[in-house]
Amino acid sequence: MSPDRVDVAYVLISDSDGENVLLVRNEDSWSLPGGRREPGETLAEAAEREAKEEAGVVAKAGRIVDVSERITDDLHDVFTVFSAELLSGEPTASEHDDDVTEVAWVPVDQASQRMPWYPDGVEALLRAGGASHSAARG
Repeated sequence: MSPDRVDVAYVLISDSDGENVLLVRNEDSWSLPGGRREPGETLAEAAEREAKEEAGVVAKAGRIVDVSERITDDLHDVFTVFSAELLSGEPTASEHDDDVTEVAWVPVDQASQRMPWYPDGVEALLRAGGASHSAARG
């Protein structure tokens, strides 16, 4: 039997100078705002919803800057990171997500240290031209 697939979408939001990125703290680790895609959602919609739920901000997902996978006996996670534009809102731990304990603008080099699963670091994600994304319904 093949492992169940789970799609997870994240937003990479930087400040206007590109020196800091928005991170959320979940119990014992830091990550980009993001989470599991719900039925009927596109990946971009999931990333935008999770930004609102986890960090209290409205973001517009742009180009895909990273795709990675983790496969175990029971699970096949596919992680997609979108570059994103902050449209509105002041980043804060939201009441919509009990797992998030802190939201912070973190210097890019520190973000890379807090999230070592990006092999070339957060700097590379910010520099990536990315790939376009499209979704069709119906």
